[in-house]
Amino acid sequence: MSIIEELPEAMLTEHIAWHSQPGNPVSGGRTVNPFPPIGATPAEGSGEEFLVWHEGFIQRFHDWVTTLPLARQAELQPQLEPWTAIPIMLKMSSLGWNVGYADEERQLTNMRNFQSSDDLGVFLEWSLHGFLHSAASAMNSEPVLLSFRSPASTFFWQLHGLIDHYRQTWINSQEQAAPVDISQLTLNGGSVQTNIGTPGEVDRFSFSIPSDGDYTLETSGSSNTVLFIGGPGNIMNLHSQDDDGGQNFNSKIEGTFTEGEYMAYVILYNSDKTGNYGITFRN
Repeated sequence: MSIIEELPEAMLTEHIAWHSQPGNPVSGGRTVNPFPPIGATPAEGSGEEFLVWHEGFIQRFHDWVTTLPLARQAELQPQLEPWTAIPIMLKMSSLGWNVGYADEERQLTNMRNFQSSDDLGVFLEWSLHGFLHSAASAMNSEPVLLSFRSPASTFFWQLHGLIDHYRQTWINSQEQAAPVDISQLTLNGGSVQTNIGTPGEVDRFSFSIPSDGDYTLETSGSSNTVLFIGGPGNIMNLHSQDDDGGQNFNSKIEGTFTEGEYMAYVILYNSDKTGNYGITFRN
């Protein structure tokens, strides 16, 4: 049975308050309101708080589980095992799975895509986190997963175990990773020739838009590339993306940009491949 009938009401109240009282920690709400009145994107610090608070909540829950009778602990434990990947049975279009979520999952295979734990937390909270709640609810006929009382379900602890798995993976990657290599694109500076040398690698290119107007970024060569642009300012704010808008499976983004700093990300459509390509930035 997936409902934890004996879960203390205090834990449910804590979860409800944290989500329903953003920016009001005195009332138990999260400290950083992710969407303040004048904000257009999630507030800085909200992503890290999302990860850290839920990590602590998970730990307090498992501490409580150890106080239960041994027979009940043995019954619960298999139902609380954290997921380490999105379950295949949730990857159905009828549950909302789509190419966008598939791409987000792929980005999580390389933690170099996230410059900070805050970036990772924002990415997870406002994308796959919501999908996991919705899909697990539909798949298991568990409507409580769509409410702030969702910790009453064993599935809550499994899916948030996955969120915490991503957090820990990011931490581990920072301990091991070499500095992120970011190349600079110069406006009308010609094609920059480079390559994806490792399967799953993400290439990064910073570029500046000097004034509002129309600009083009385009890849060339024989590799099947996918291009994403983040910015202005907050590079986790998706500006645009393209797969085959250019010639021969290359990517091409042309449109109106506002003045500011941007980041272009290039991956290969087939993440298990390597290949050469060029990229240009022009107006």
